[in-house]
Amino acid sequence: MSNKNALPKVKFSIYGKQLNMSKFKIVNLFDKIFITIAIFLVSFAWVNFYIRSLWVTFVFSLIFTFACVFVLYYFLNKKNAKKELSLKEKDNINKNYYIFRLTPHSERLKLLKKVLEKFYNCELKHNILTYVKENKTHLVILATNLDTLTQNDLLSLLDEFLDVKTDVIDIVCNENKTINTDIFTNKKIEIINKSTLYNLFKLAEIYPEAKNLNLKSNKIHLKDVILSMFTPRKAKSYFLCGLVLIFSSIILPYNVYYIIVGSMLLLFSVICKLIPLFKD
Repeated sequence: MSNKNALPKVKFSIYGKQLNMSKFKIVNLFDKIFITIAIFLVSFAWVNFYIRSLWVTFVFSLIFTFACVFVLYYFLNKKNAKKELSLKEKDNINKNYYIFRLTPHSERLKLLKKVLEKFYNCELKHNILTYVKENKTHLVILATNLDTLTQNDLLSLLDEFLDVKTDVIDIVCNENKTINTDIFTNKKIEIINKSTLYNLFKLAEIYPEAKNLNLKSNKIHLKDVILSMFTPRKAKSYFLCGLVLIFSSIILPYNVYYIIVGSMLLLFSVICKLIPLFKD
């Protein structure tokens, strides 16, 4: 009896997934049609400005439109194919790093010890974390309080741990400028950036926990303002306004003004549709 009740649930979830995928394909198709029409109208307005034959204008605009759309989606697909990290994974890297960064220093070391113990023999004494890898002793130094690790920062960090016997020094940081890591003849320095750190979390299946942390940022960035101007829901408004101005240029005087502004609005509508595809 319980098996019979379970089967429809599995079947329902499968069909639901197929329905969502189908819906996504339809939306994607409408976006492509929308972009094609917008580019065609801009092309038609400018070609018609120089060539008064509607038939010749239509043919040239059609050829130019399909050429633009082909090149646009060719490079877009090529860009997507080269992506090593998905948007979700990048968000996870940043989120886990900043949770880790906002954790107290001693807790960070304990968390790293817990992660590294999955693979190596670790030791944590007096806030000094070491582990043995391939018969070499590694010392872990945290530089997570810095946004970017510089050469001076590196030297300051190492000064505190010169008395610790180790073969390799691992510096955990957000990112680093081009720095010289060949400082010692008998020790090697390795940089562990936030991506490498996240991979360690993932391999160990242990992640930093956000305890009483507010990760929301209230700071307004120029990028966010621009993105708010080109949200997909505004594409329709830009398109309709641009369409009215483009057709107005045919029957009203001062048609150059209407062509330029109408073209800009139509291009804005195209940008609104393309921005979600270029987000990384």
